[in-house]
Amino acid sequence: MSPHSLIYIADPMCSWCWGFSLVLEEIRRLFQDRVTFQLMLGGLRPGNTERFDESRRVYILQHWHAVHERTGQPFNFDFQMGPTFTYDTEPASRATVVVRQLAPGKEWDFLKGVQEAFYVQNADVTKAEVLDELAVPLGMEASQFHQSFQDSQTKQLLWEEFDQSRQLGVSGFPTLLGRKGQSVSALMHGYQDVKTLAPVIEQFLQKVA
Repeated sequence: MSPHSLIYIADPMCSWCWGFSLVLEEIRRLFQDRVTFQLMLGGLRPGNTERFDESRRVYILQHWHAVHERTGQPFNFDFQMGPTFTYDTEPASRATVVVRQLAPGKEWDFLKGVQEAFYVQNADVTKAEVLDELAVPLGMEASQFHQSFQDSQTKQLLWEEFDQSRQLGVSGFPTLLGRKGQSVSALMHGYQDVKTLAPVIEQFLQKVA
């Protein structure tokens, strides 16, 4: 196992992270034999209680159109949520932590599943029952997943992870950091395509070799 790691900091309900999804898959494929990948949840809008009115919907859709135009990733622009919907990214992030605990390595598939459910199917991924359904196809036992999801310790671990990302200087997503021992350097802030990002990672790996 490589002593070095690439830390991908994201949020399941970050539209640019969804836009970066295919790039991430290709980057992992290109470098998986040379470096360890770590997923860290950064916390886009955890605990948000702001009512999702029409003006907020229009604002969000502007971002979605920008991501679609830049990356080609699919979106369902109808995006009609009920009157009780709030753009709280904590539940989906917490569910990702649960998957990582119960089935290490599956958190990457779960992240993509949540993104597809939200951006393409317009599923309300702030709801526990929706997240339960997304976890089961990955081999999670529903009751065990739900119990861990509701556990106060899981919530604490997640908020500690949010704090850790901020301590690393991360304030936006997606972000990619390179770690060698205790030394961490920024490789990407915001969306980049494979052609741009791959040489940056290659340079990092050559420096730490």
